[in-house]
Amino acid sequence: MTLPDIPDSTPLPQLPSERRPDRIGQIAGIAGKALIGAGVVVLLFALFQVFGTSVIQQQHQNSLRSDFEKKLKTVTPTTQVSNGGPPVTLGALPAPAVGSAIAILEIPKINVNQIVVQGTNDAQLQLGPGHYTQTPLPGQAGNVGIAGHRTTWARPFYNLNALVKGNKIILSTVNGTFTYSVTSSQIVNPTDVAVLNPTPDATLTLTTCNPRFSAAQRLVVQAVLTSSATATAGSTSSTLPIPGSTTPATQVQTSQSWLPSILFGVLTALLLTATLLLVRRIRPAWAVYVAGGILTFVALMFFFGAISQILPAGI
Repeated sequence: MTLPDIPDSTPLPQLPSERRPDRIGQIAGIAGKALIGAGVVVLLFALFQVFGTSVIQQQHQNSLRSDFEKKLKTVTPTTQVSNGGPPVTLGALPAPAVGSAIAILEIPKINVNQIVVQGTNDAQLQLGPGHYTQTPLPGQAGNVGIAGHRTTWARPFYNLNALVKGNKIILSTVNGTFTYSVTSSQIVNPTDVAVLNPTPDATLTLTTCNPRFSAAQRLVVQAVLTSSATATAGSTSSTLPIPGSTTPATQVQTSQSWLPSILFGVLTALLLTATLLLVRRIRPAWAVYVAGGILTFVALMFFFGAISQILPAGI
């Protein structure tokens, strides 16, 4: 007995058809990964705003301080001292260049020691506390105004709320050293600029955002000049320009910020894409993740730094 021949044309038994991929599930998975990635980027950017900007600001401060302290060494011995009596104030002074260092601000109560620059636009406040250009210079009669960041860019005024009546604020310039005593603090709306109005006496007004991590209000600390020690600078210039720059800091910071932001953004995207593609072709995969991750992270930090030059300084 033999088995019957099976014609070649006879179709083979059909295996159960595989289930088609769930396209909705795939799309949802991709969207989920994209949202997770976006969340990680946002978290990293928030951390950069708090810590990364502090590193950048400190580099600016170190450069400004080094040159400004050299300038202070050219000051002649004190010519007029006021201590306990009516404080001596300065007369007319040439207007400092925007972005230039004009004073060293010391607030012992909250451990502040910062170089103050001329101007309060975003570019200047990223260098350090900024002097309101429409107000008198430190040591002059009238209401000297200085603004500073509260939670980013080294947060010089983070603990400004801790100041109480009687705390000392010291401003050292090439024209002398001036000590102010805190008289009051208040919270006002951002539109309330009356705190910077001229005063008949020599006063000081410090402003920053309030509450922390918000720009909804302004915290204002006011002080009065209690003692001074004026001096004569060894040169005709009362301020020092930013090292390596002959133009105002506002122009330097803003005119070159868009192009780096775009370039670093594209570079970050390319590095991330290359990492994800190479990890499927090169083994071991972990080595690709490590190398690609480091390069992408570095590019991302530069991208955040460039973006921070564009974003308004709200906190």
